[in-house]
Amino acid sequence: MANIAIVWDFDGTLTPHDSTTIAAEVLGAGAGTEFWDTIHKLKGDGDKKLEWRHILASDAPVWMYALSRIAFAKKVPLNADFLGQAVKPKIQLYPNVSNFLRQLKLLEDQEPLKSTGVKIHHFIVSAGLKDLVGQILPEDLITWTFGCRYRVNAYDGKPEQPESIPVFCMDETMKTRSLFEISKGSFSEEKNSVNRRVPVEERWVPFENMIYIGDGDTDVPSLSLVRSQGGLGIAVYNPDAPKAKINEKLKHMRLDKRADLITPAVFNEKGELFDYLVAREELPSH
Repeated sequence: MANIAIVWDFDGTLTPHDSTTIAAEVLGAGAGTEFWDTIHKLKGDGDKKLEWRHILASDAPVWMYALSRIAFAKKVPLNADFLGQAVKPKIQLYPNVSNFLRQLKLLEDQEPLKSTGVKIHHFIVSAGLKDLVGQILPEDLITWTFGCRYRVNAYDGKPEQPESIPVFCMDETMKTRSLFEISKGSFSEEKNSVNRRVPVEERWVPFENMIYIGDGDTDVPSLSLVRSQGGLGIAVYNPDAPKAKINEKLKHMRLDKRADLITPAVFNEKGELFDYLVAREELPSH
């Protein structure tokens, strides 16, 4: 029996914070705006005259490299232990997020899903650091977390000088790849075979049983992919942000009809998001 996958972006979706910005600040890279200004300059975003040979750089490889150099200078490993101890306490979820995800998960024990044997799975697909994001939500709620990753080695054989090497960079394209990994059930490292052809009827999660929920431009390709394949795409926004900022951020999603629903990031059973997923029975039950 097929599963249901609810796929969440993280920064701006489940938390009002940007986890990468906080990690940079903890490492002493200056305020968040300073760090990202530097990254955009390294990318060449400020170039006024771009020739046809110019290659547009992705954010992730540049910021991951920059962050690794800062960590190297401070002799800090960008591993789960450091991120969990130094960065995790500074990141707060939106109110009631964990309970909200748990309530959705419990729907599999209620009709009509109970009699079909369908299981509900939460996934995180984040452009932030997997070793950080994966520690913030309860382990029993999340089936798998996708995100940027470092491998930490002892530089020149010296344990006191750890070097964090970027080994996986998540961007818009890799987010859509992650959705195919979820659909095929190839997300775990033990059975990672995303390029293997899997007939639709044998998919671990058919796309029509997938819901993607995100907040920004990097989520647009994933929203479009899921919706084009019969699933649901939902965009959320920080209800406490300035109204002008909200309108600017979401106007293209509204104009281009990028999402089935655009709603505040309010995680309670009386909110529009819960109502859309459950009370209106929009949650797939194939």
